[in-house]
Amino acid sequence: MRHLLIMSVGLLMLGLASLIYGDGELAPATDAYEQSLRIAGDVDSWSALCIVIVSFVTAWALNYSAPKVRVFGTVLAALGCLAVTVWFFSFVTYSGVLQDPKANQTPLDSAKPMLLWLQACVALLAGLLLLLAAKRQAASNSEEIVVLAATNEQHQYGRVSRVLHWATALFFLALIPAGIFSSMIPEDHGYRNAYYVVHKTLGVVIFLLLLIRLAWNRVSQPPSLDPALTSLERKLAGAAHTALYLMLLCMPVTGFMMTSYHGYPTYFFIWELTPLWTPSDAYIIWGALHKYLLPYLLYIVLGAHILGVLTHHFIDQHSRAVKRMVG
Repeated sequence: MRHLLIMSVGLLMLGLASLIYGDGELAPATDAYEQSLRIAGDVDSWSALCIVIVSFVTAWALNYSAPKVRVFGTVLAALGCLAVTVWFFSFVTYSGVLQDPKANQTPLDSAKPMLLWLQACVALLAGLLLLLAAKRQAASNSEEIVVLAATNEQHQYGRVSRVLHWATALFFLALIPAGIFSSMIPEDHGYRNAYYVVHKTLGVVIFLLLLIRLAWNRVSQPPSLDPALTSLERKLAGAAHTALYLMLLCMPVTGFMMTSYHGYPTYFFIWELTPLWTPSDAYIIWGALHKYLLPYLLYIVLGAHILGVLTHHFIDQHSRAVKRMVG
């Protein structure tokens, strides 16, 4: 909590500096703002809603008491990963955007096609491994009933924390590639804004879930770290958890600030929040954080977190490491 408070103060100070840099124009830019064009039937908003619903259903099923429902949750998670792969190979690669993207703003933009390829391959591998895990689940624990309380317990997370955790993870599965791809689409493509609607909507949802998680952690104290961890592993695990919470805070906040200072709206399903400030070059500061610095930090933190869990489970043979957060 102390680290989040420090980061919040830092973001607030950067926001005040941005206001000064932008001549302090805090009034909404309603005069110069025009409502953005949306796809007929609000398909973009419905798509975002489907992602939210499926993610919550999957997170709920993964930690349900009945074993068959948990297998169903694992299959849903696998299909979610495979859906990212199918989307990439059936649409993105044929859209022409990878070959002729929007003009690069910085040299780092040239890495975006490679990142999408990498994410599609990782999603494919994860989907196949989850299908294998579902098959093993169905064969090994057909009678195992998982009893979970809503609140956290001394040695494991409760149902509420688990659903919030896995739903957020699944949101990122869709949010990250959608954000990268939307920033590559040339402005004359009619579907460009639809990807921004999905990306920004999921960003708002993740930010709201962060607030809920922080409040819930005050109500229900998270369990202590696995006693099997060494002193170094405890420090690394604590640092990784803190960094993940910081990323959950910084990514949506910097995205919102970048969007507002650039003169673009923030979307939340069918609703559209007009920019809170008149356009300013301050968006460059927030854009550097949201589009370049923080994403690569997020890849490192997420990779370290996943690698640590897998190492603890498969190499150290501590099976309860995973079961603390998933049934």
